[in-house]
Amino acid sequence: MPAKVKTFSALATEYGICTNTLRKWIKPIEKELKLDRRALREWQVTLIYSFLDKP
Repeated sequence: MPAKVKTFSALATEYGICTNTLRKWIKPIEKELKLDRRALREWQVTLIYSFLDKP
């Protein structure tokens, strides 16, 4: 199943955590993600999945 564009809160819900916890978990790859206030793009979601393992 390919990754899709998602909001940050939807991604946190998939992992069963709050958005603040997700931000702490992805801190090591924050610069690679190039986060902004928009929805996460497909490549960003894929990068997070590969870093944290898919939920």
